Amino acid sequence: MNGSLDFYSLRTPPSVHPTPFQAPPGRNSLPSPPVYSASDLLVCHLTHTVTCAHQKPITALKAAAGRLVTGSQDHTLRVYRLEDSCCLFTLQGHSGAITAVYIDQTMVLASGGQDGAICLWDVLTGSRVNHICAHRGDVTSLTCTTSCVISSGLDDVISIWDRTSGIKHYSIQQDIGCGASLGVISDNLLVTGGQGCVSFWDIGYGDLLQTVYLGKSNESQPARQILVLENAAIVCNFGSELNLVYVPSVLEKRD
Repeated sequence: MNGSLDFYSLRTPPSVHPTPFQAPPGRNSLPSPPVYSASDLLVCHLTHTVTCAHQKPITALKAAAGRLVTGSQDHTLRVYRLEDSCCLFTLQGHSGAITAVYIDQTMVLASGGQDGAICLWDVLTGSRVNHICAHRGDVTSLTCTTSCVISSGLDDVISIWDRTSGIKHYSIQQDIGCGASLGVISDNLLVTGGQGCVSFWDIGYGDLLQTVYLGKSNESQPARQILVLENAAIVCNFGSELNLVYVPSVLEKRD
């Protein structure tokens, strides 16, 4: 909350080893996954502290490709090198607090703010390459494919933009309170959350491909916090539960 930043390294203690599987006497059993001891599997070691990373609280943080990107209520972003916590750039382009940050292994960097704008940045030079007036109110979520930027806002709209030109391809009007519920499964497949359901969309054309309903038919609570897994499945927050939804096989074949 004070704008400071701590860097930690994680390591596994050498004393922690998997406990070998022991089958019960007289029974034929298949080996189970390794069972670890009750000791902590990971040890955190503080390596660097940046006491004044920002002048106001940090509101967004992402790491990839050896870089850490932070966004703050001071309207700026900063790019740090992970190995030594060196600040490489301070990025200025928003007129409000930073509310969303995206960076990936290809060093594509995008940011969204309370001003409703999206900025695209060149991580190698620290220069802004595009500015998009995207939403009425805060940008709540931000992700990218190889050709598109996908954003959501407090206006409950999901918009798909051309990553090079910044031109909007189309928008998806979401149910109230579900605007931030989205995940990219592939360059061609988007999943969004709605009231009691998740929906799968063709990113290229904006077509609704399939809707999967969660829980009972009379439940109208929103599906939130969508996480895309590597095994063709998603996890979402649905009321007091976490729901696991497998991507319909017919959609996988379209990719």
